[in-house]
Amino acid sequence: METKILSADAADLAEGGRLLRMGGTVAFPTETVYGLGANAFDECAVKKIYAAKGRPSDNPLIVHIADVKMLKTLAAEIPAGARELMDTFWPGPLTLIFPKAEEVPKSVTGGLDTVAVRCPADVTARQLIAEAGVPVAAPSANLSGKPSPTTFRHVQEDMLGRVDAIVKGTDAPVGVESTVLDLSGEVPVLLRPGAVTLEQLKKILGEVEVATAVRDGEVPKSPGLKYKHYAPKADVYILKGSLDAAAAFVKAAAGQRKIGMLVFDEFAEVFVRIPGLFVLSLGGQRNPSEAAHRLFSALREMDAAGVAVVYAPEIPESGMWLAVRNRLYRAAAERILDLQTVSVPPFADQTKEEGAEVTAEKYEAPAGGQERIKKVLFVCTGNTCRSPMAEYLFRQKAEEKGILAEASSAGLYAGASPISVQAAQALKEAGIDAGRHVSRQLTMELVEEADLVLTMTDQHKRMICQAAPDMACKVETLAAYAGEAGEIPDPFGGDLATYRVCRDRLAQLVGKVLEKIR
Repeated sequence: METKILSADAADLAEGGRLLRMGGTVAFPTETVYGLGANAFDECAVKKIYAAKGRPSDNPLIVHIADVKMLKTLAAEIPAGARELMDTFWPGPLTLIFPKAEEVPKSVTGGLDTVAVRCPADVTARQLIAEAGVPVAAPSANLSGKPSPTTFRHVQEDMLGRVDAIVKGTDAPVGVESTVLDLSGEVPVLLRPGAVTLEQLKKILGEVEVATAVRDGEVPKSPGLKYKHYAPKADVYILKGSLDAAAAFVKAAAGQRKIGMLVFDEFAEVFVRIPGLFVLSLGGQRNPSEAAHRLFSALREMDAAGVAVVYAPEIPESGMWLAVRNRLYRAAAERILDLQTVSVPPFADQTKEEGAEVTAEKYEAPAGGQERIKKVLFVCTGNTCRSPMAEYLFRQKAEEKGILAEASSAGLYAGASPISVQAAQALKEAGIDAGRHVSRQLTMELVEEADLVLTMTDQHKRMICQAAPDMACKVETLAAYAGEAGEIPDPFGGDLATYRVCRDRLAQLVGKVLEKIR
């Protein structure tokens, strides 16, 4: 579709309001991030939001209002404590969850009987909503899963041609989404941290619980709880350890090319000296507001720079830092590398000119006809979940079928850790005892010894091929080698049901691999 670019003047905002009333979609600035809005009472318009973002429909939307008067059309009741919160923090970066009014469509609430409501501080946002004359359902104006947009340019990158209009405003001063507080139960629950901190909420309410991750099969009450969020195209990892250990680790990793590093100003000089490392600062170590403001832009800059892996520092868990930590750790899918146990990244001494083609000229199959595969190496990230499950399933099925083939596994970033409890339990249910498995680091020797290297994702494959182009012809993703499309999602952080799904998928693909080997 053609996307109109609107300014923040009165005439353009009136046009934006008209588009919203007529069932259109309009992206607009707020003080937190840019939002993608539609009439909250128009189910067809709301569905356009999900379509534009590629967003799962069980993820609820936040409804934005121009003033407190609009709340009467959305909330069935106003719980105790809500009035003081609204008087203190509205307009502002606080979303409150209420029991919903009958008129609010389930498409807005993800099927729940509660509705999330916010009155934004941004004047342009409130004027646009006032012109529309209706509450506006508006998640962040990005493609689902990507870092939220904090500038007009970010919104253009994601939404041009996907929405009816974009209002051009200033950069979002806060930089992370609003705090979300659930007031629908007996005890208030913080679902998502933001600029309004847990400490501030407790001063008014007293007891406030903090939500944990959504369990499998549950519908989240707030955006950002269920799915991987805020992530760039690159894999993100949190480095846990001293400055010296982090510098040594990243220096080794930078030999793989296209490595990005998020730092604080105080430590930037240490990392900018490392050749081949793309460094961005989140600001001062004592300034969480600056880090929040810079975070999403920095993740998008990493994408623009084409980095393959982003390393980031640990983040505190108090005050505004909790919001920064929440977004960054979810972007990393909670992948934390403990530098006391994780060894140097694989192939650290390997370099490759950017743009050079991956070839397999130096690797030749044994003479005497078609190559017979004897040793299969499965590779994932940490060698605690996917690759060990594939290894043990392969061994079990090879024995059952009487096929002479060996299996082993390794991780691109492994550190002598035991197999995850859920992975071990999922294998135990299949009659396999993997309790003694210890993760190991992928090395060049392991790749050379294997006849076939099967990775869980395309990114794993690319990293190996770039570091060892001589061996590229024997490296493939597991799904592709089995004749299917797709990747094997990382179950890390999921419950047992998630690991069972992963196990069954691996078993299916491993069976096809063995038939191909036969």
